[in-house]
Amino acid sequence: MIEAEERLDHMRALLDRHGRVHVSDLATHFHVSKETVRRDLKQLELAGEARCVYGGAVKPTRDGDEPIADRMRVNGREKARIGAEAAKLLRRDIKIFVDAGTTTLAFARHLKDWPDIAVYTNSLDIVELLCGFGARNVTAVGGQVSPRYRAFMGSDPLLFVANHLFDIAFVSIVAVDYELGFMDLGADEAHLRRQLRKHSRQCVMLADSSKFGRQGSIRTYDLADVDVLVTDAPVRPDFAAKLDKANVKVHYA
Repeated sequence: MIEAEERLDHMRALLDRHGRVHVSDLATHFHVSKETVRRDLKQLELAGEARCVYGGAVKPTRDGDEPIADRMRVNGREKARIGAEAAKLLRRDIKIFVDAGTTTLAFARHLKDWPDIAVYTNSLDIVELLCGFGARNVTAVGGQVSPRYRAFMGSDPLLFVANHLFDIAFVSIVAVDYELGFMDLGADEAHLRRQLRKHSRQCVMLADSSKFGRQGSIRTYDLADVDVLVTDAPVRPDFAAKLDKANVKVHYA
């Protein structure tokens, strides 16, 4: 059987050459189980050398976040679990904001069970999802459309949020740096999330484990800016201690 490091080197070469690898093909090539391949790919992901998607992995982009259609395939099962765990924080007759992202979209699927909650969002996909459920208590927070993120961005959403107070803001993030905190790649997303922090009684961060140990280009939140973190796997002990010191409640899905 080929040793783990040799398998990893081969996977790195395939990612460099083709930009994508498939679990089934790798399992056959190496004569190992699919679970072994998935563990290898997860190791590459934690090192920032791959992004796990359904059925395999892709080479991560370096010059910006991926389009939402690609991000939807990354850690889909983990995001579904995070969405279900975050939904446990809901209660009747509250007003919430759900920002644009694939993890928040997974969370929004549970809003069909809460028709009395007032939902505000800048996400085209979440609006479409909730309209498909027949939801009536939904407000699209409009502005300039970003086709890449399928969301309303710019000054209009900022002004709208500034004139409201939300019970809970459910937000996502691009990266969680162990020293710098919660980080984004785009200024529009960072500005909106900061505004939501100011105008929400509670800020709930949804971030799957692939986001940890990565860096963005903009420092959006300090740890203490977040009230609740919902993620899918235990965080590093030293980082867990920092979250505890910042009074961040961590929910594991």
